[in-house]
Amino acid sequence: MIPDVNRIASASAKYPKPSPDFRPAYGTAGFRCNASLLGSTMFRCGLLTAVRAAVLGRHCGLMITASHNPEADNGVKIVEPSGEMLPQAWEPLATELAGCSSDDEVARLIISLLQSESNLASPANPARDTALGSLAVLVGCDTRPSSPVLTQAACEGIQAMGVRAVQLGQVTTPQLHFQVAALNAGHLSLPPEQQLQAAGQGASRSAISLDLYFGTLLPAFEELCQGPKGAPSTQAPPSPTFPLYVDCANGVGAQHLACVAATLASATTGLHLHLLNRGGTPQEGGGQLNHLCGADFVQKECKAPSGFSSLPVSARCCSIDGDADRLVYFVVQQQSEQQSASSNPVTTPPSHVSLLDGDRIAALFASFVSDLLKGLPQPLAQTIKVGVVQTAYANGASTRYITQTLGLQVVCAKTGVKHLHPEAHAFDIGVYFEANGHGTALFSPSLIQQLEQIQHSCVAARQLLLLSRVINQTVGDAFSGILAVEAILRLKGWGISDWQAMYRDLPSKQTKVSVKDRTVIKTADAERVAVSPPQLQPAIDKLVAEAGDQARAFVRPSGTEDIVRVYAEVQTAEAAEALAAAVAQATCSLAA
Repeated sequence: MIPDVNRIASASAKYPKPSPDFRPAYGTAGFRCNASLLGSTMFRCGLLTAVRAAVLGRHCGLMITASHNPEADNGVKIVEPSGEMLPQAWEPLATELAGCSSDDEVARLIISLLQSESNLASPANPARDTALGSLAVLVGCDTRPSSPVLTQAACEGIQAMGVRAVQLGQVTTPQLHFQVAALNAGHLSLPPEQQLQAAGQGASRSAISLDLYFGTLLPAFEELCQGPKGAPSTQAPPSPTFPLYVDCANGVGAQHLACVAATLASATTGLHLHLLNRGGTPQEGGGQLNHLCGADFVQKECKAPSGFSSLPVSARCCSIDGDADRLVYFVVQQQSEQQSASSNPVTTPPSHVSLLDGDRIAALFASFVSDLLKGLPQPLAQTIKVGVVQTAYANGASTRYITQTLGLQVVCAKTGVKHLHPEAHAFDIGVYFEANGHGTALFSPSLIQQLEQIQHSCVAARQLLLLSRVINQTVGDAFSGILAVEAILRLKGWGISDWQAMYRDLPSKQTKVSVKDRTVIKTADAERVAVSPPQLQPAIDKLVAEAGDQARAFVRPSGTEDIVRVYAEVQTAEAAEALAAAVAQATCSLAA
């Protein structure tokens, strides 16, 4: 099981660090920076992912993407056999490996890691009798120009460990997560070595078909949209009355949505996707990845993405990000005279939008689940534990709607999906979303088994099962999110205005401040309370009390920038601005 140290060092020599002091850190987003700096990091992540596969005796994944970052950036995320993210305990190992100063140090660290984890190779662990050559790492990438070269570096790192590198080509991040989980569950098979070599010749070609991915989501969506079998026509869900305009962020999601658009527009489902910001070469009129478009831009700026200014007012729209793991919905508001007079929709100043963010999607999911629970046999329904996981950034109005109107439990976790996902596992049905649109819903295996036993006699059980298949449970997935949202709206007989009417967001303000040392600020209670410096939280509490009913505020040191982030929420926009400014001033004064 232990590979040759000289082979690793020799392969590593091809990918030197860009500078001796280059030491990237692995976090929720994996590694992410300017693509020109990432050759050594990508090779070493290939090594580490292969080590993870060897230790577990199962296949792993590696996704090359920088998500919503500018096109010049790139990054990498390591995927577990379950399709979930790399455990937090391994993040410092990834950081240490990326920072190694020499090729010999890289090789020694890899061998040391394998030896230290040898206790995992117990009789009960698959790694005990698994040959490295039978293991694989699935490698996917987005459409960034730097992705092919970085893919090659990652694959050479994997192969230096004696593990097979299987290139999926250009896929979304959620598709890679799904494929890794399906492969380990026995639902997919590795292709012959000859096919792997052929697939590796082109970055856009895949060695493993995505048929299972789409074959899981689309039929479940189609059946769910049809409503209960045998229902009279007056009870059948109405056909969509509006097309859905999708901002594809000029990213990898466009090509995959285009492949299924015709299927979704069929008479059965009637979901008509109009794909905008599809990318492509400048000669083809393609825009730049994530530039003035994408879920991150729409959610943070509350503005319509490039190319949306000419749409009809109140058009139903959604936006995904560069690797299609985030989703937000929005409605374009009334355009100004300047916008209406412009003949160029690409250069027209962006319209403001009415945003339906991750909080809204979580509330919609939770509402639908709550509806279906009422249709289950009461002995079963009473045992099902349903919860919604949010962060401190979730709007307080959404939290009150879920707890007071729906009567469901809400748990607050630290910022970052790596913190939310484990919390969701504590429920039979756990819904989690960040406001940025990254999230999903998890269904426990025991609940799935119980629902399967009664699905033919209970409509609600069947619909919950279908929902669990429409949703990609391995990670946040914009595609499955669109399908779930559209199915739920149809079954509820709702339009966007009905969705918006669930609750009214409280005005909020986010800002950031610089202090001498942001690490002096320590937080607790899922980052909602500052415990250091000791005078800071009392000062925030006083300002919040003075701001009035339903006011709240918190500060937290950024995990990615040398700043402190400030959030304030209260009943009016002016009061939110004032509260944020006052909390920022107190932070600067007390954390100096």
